[in-house]
Amino acid sequence: MNSTNEEKTLDKNIKVPILIFLTFALGDFIIELFVYLFGVRVFHFYETVVLLNPLLLLIAYVLYAGYNMVNDPIVGYYADKPKKFWQKYGKRTPWIVFGGIGLAGSFILIFAVPDIDPQLNIANSLIVFSWLLISICLFDTFFSFFDTNYNGLIPEKFRTDKQRLRLSGFEVTMGILGQVIGSTLSPLFFDDEIQSSFIVMALVMAVIAIVIVLLQIYGIRETEEQKERYIQNADQMSEKSFLDTLKICVKQRSFLAYLLLFTCYQATILLLLGSIPYLVEFVLQLEDDMETFILLGYIIGGLVSVPIWSKIALKKGNKKVYVLTGVLTSLLTIPFFFVNNLWLAILFSAILGVGLIGFWLMSNPILADVIDEAVATNEIRQEGVYMGVRIFFARIALIIQSITFVVIHVLTGFDPVAENQTALSILGLRLQIALIPMILMLLGIAIFYFLYDITEEKKEQTKMRLRQLKL
Repeated sequence: MNSTNEEKTLDKNIKVPILIFLTFALGDFIIELFVYLFGVRVFHFYETVVLLNPLLLLIAYVLYAGYNMVNDPIVGYYADKPKKFWQKYGKRTPWIVFGGIGLAGSFILIFAVPDIDPQLNIANSLIVFSWLLISICLFDTFFSFFDTNYNGLIPEKFRTDKQRLRLSGFEVTMGILGQVIGSTLSPLFFDDEIQSSFIVMALVMAVIAIVIVLLQIYGIRETEEQKERYIQNADQMSEKSFLDTLKICVKQRSFLAYLLLFTCYQATILLLLGSIPYLVEFVLQLEDDMETFILLGYIIGGLVSVPIWSKIALKKGNKKVYVLTGVLTSLLTIPFFFVNNLWLAILFSAILGVGLIGFWLMSNPILADVIDEAVATNEIRQEGVYMGVRIFFARIALIIQSITFVVIHVLTGFDPVAENQTALSILGLRLQIALIPMILMLLGIAIFYFLYDITEEKKEQTKMRLRQLKL
């Protein structure tokens, strides 16, 4: 047996304890908890509770995206630059812990906006607008530190397809649990009529998040072998400038395909989740806590499908299943256009969960394949920059969400303080939860299908090259 075959056999026989998978995957609990809370609560809070002008909301989100254009890739690049603490604490672990705790604290700040009427005068509007912009930019900075390093650690720590699919199953489960906590607990601590109650909600969510971050440390700790690889790779990282590294990222065809679809997917998720409070309050005219039952439908439908999608992926390959689940997700948003009662909303949500969870399950294995290809081609590990660019594209999705909401609400005459909306405004709310997400996902899948060029044969060649490079 030659050395290459020996390395391949050893690589496949590496056993990862189940507790590592479980605690590592808690990172997705944090991510999905705050993605849900941010996507569902922030825009709705500032528009319907604080009563900030929707156009000012849009401007804040656009400026926020501009900040992301600089912040996210630089955070990833900075995290990849050699540090003295790598040898002792690891490359990613300190940033994950620091980012997670900071993320929790900055989330509270978003809802601690001064309780003043922005409609009273320009000065009040500017105070509320500035508070929103500064707090969400701070929130995003910590999110970048956490997400960039957490996802950047996956290709390095979990080396085989089987490990990555298994981790993804744990991540989906933990991510769903994060969404469950966000959707079921958060409504218990706020009242739409009392602005200050949202601070209590944010505080409770922050405490939960910090506890989870501390529990996650066991799973994200880097091995001595990983630390040694970091040190060996440090000289090459020092030689490349930020712009050189960024150019390498965006020129990779498979990564570009992933980014464009990921953006459409994130926008779809934000539109769906962000529309639920509007659907419940203004279309179905139910209490806020009914949101929980709709999300539970999605969760149950999705969880049932996880083992099925995992088995299909091992047989059919990552790309085929990724495309299939993406198409399903797109088509299964259509029924939400016709929802007129809670039971239908729960049913359609459960069906949609089958497609959405399948797509989510395949996302990290696809990204890991992309990162492997980049490392094999460039002969250097720079996951931080890749993840920073990924988060930047995810934030573009927030702009898509805010533009969609503002344009639809303005054109249809949506009134956040009116008990009964006009037929036109109800139509607009249905469009933002059904038709627009469908179009976005179909567009993303079409782009991905024609651009993504990593085949199963190419994956094997990539893995062989990584073993040769000892990366």
